[in-house]
Amino acid sequence: MRFLVLAIALTGLFSGGAHASVASLFQALLNSAMTMDSAKDDNDNSISEPEPGGNGSGSTGGAESGYEECMASVTGSYDTRCMLTALVDEIVIPNYADLASQSATFSSQDGPLGTYCSAISAGDESEAFSNAESAYRGLVDAVQRSEMHAIGPAADNAFSLQYRLNSYMGGAISTCGIDSIAASSNVDISARPSSTRGIRALDYLLFNTELDHTCASQVTATQGWNDLTQSERKALRCDAAMLVASDISDAASSIHSAWQKTDGNYRAVFLEESNTFQSLQATTDSMFYLEKGTKDAKLGMPLGIIAACPDLTCPEFVEAPYSGNSLQNVITNLEIWSEMFASNAETGFDAHIENEGWPEVSQEFKSNLAKALELANSIDESIASQVGEIETESQETECTNAFSNPDTTSDAFPMCTLYGLVKRVVDSLKIDFVTIVNVEVPGGSQSDND
Repeated sequence: MRFLVLAIALTGLFSGGAHASVASLFQALLNSAMTMDSAKDDNDNSISEPEPGGNGSGSTGGAESGYEECMASVTGSYDTRCMLTALVDEIVIPNYADLASQSATFSSQDGPLGTYCSAISAGDESEAFSNAESAYRGLVDAVQRSEMHAIGPAADNAFSLQYRLNSYMGGAISTCGIDSIAASSNVDISARPSSTRGIRALDYLLFNTELDHTCASQVTATQGWNDLTQSERKALRCDAAMLVASDISDAASSIHSAWQKTDGNYRAVFLEESNTFQSLQATTDSMFYLEKGTKDAKLGMPLGIIAACPDLTCPEFVEAPYSGNSLQNVITNLEIWSEMFASNAETGFDAHIENEGWPEVSQEFKSNLAKALELANSIDESIASQVGEIETESQETECTNAFSNPDTTSDAFPMCTLYGLVKRVVDSLKIDFVTIVNVEVPGGSQSDND
């Protein structure tokens, strides 16, 4: 019944000139909705609880997976709950395991960050910083992968654990708050707001070459800071980075443990037969980060494309302005979304869409994702520098033309073209995907912002 209601509800979309392929999709769904819902209900009722134990044939290679055991308990070549099993066992849990491992190594006293802190003002400082930078970028990549599946433990309590990893979607960082941590002794990082924690705080502490504090003169914590030597301030910032990195590690460990059978065992809750639809909805909700996080916040806002930016451009919304990692973050988001769309060679959302009779829609997703990734990987300048190049209304118009016609890459503003290519994927996500997969568009994503 949900499928039928959703199909009828889409009538308004088509009358407004939606994508032509979706009009035919609507008619087919309307004709077969009751039959498909009935078949789905029969399949759902026949599924037993899977346990991990497959051969890990998914994108993570060696991950233990319950997918094969789940499929052995059902009939047919596709099953939604088994797809979610593969997604969790082969992508989500391995991602959190990798994040927990990388963050623990990065934050340890003898890890790359601790080694750099010890080397400040020594002869090997440059080499130590290079190693710390490489490890930092690996850690950021792991955090960015987790952004796309912030479900369950990561999303609980208003994303409290996820925002300890990266609070980008929670608002601007407080550079004064971060400066206060660096200038203070015996800091309880757990008592500090999310705007002073996570990978953006590391971006500021490790890569901002301006060492003066950003606080008002009446802030007592930073009084006298600017009188310290350059080496003293670098060392104190590095100590603060160690505190932040340890907090990231604790948050990553908490999320990973919550999924484990020997600890929180959220996996069992997520894959409980009666929770299949809710888990599917929670997963697709998290995948809409591609719209609100990747497309709008990381590209649209700084480039001045979306209405939420009140000025020609909004450079203050660049995610990683000091390390220059912002474009790589977009690339990582696209990569993990692609992996989640096609969990492994046998199942995924692509298989779901194909199983419903729309292989061309699945292929269009893959094609558009590949085009976006190809362009993103070819751009050799940062988001911040591209934003800085949009200085006039005519250049703003050129950016608009670039994202409106993404089949041709703009020589001047390829980042605007990239926005257009990501928007293509998002447009299909909001219509074709939610209709065929039979889920709802999450709150806040009902209308476009550009």
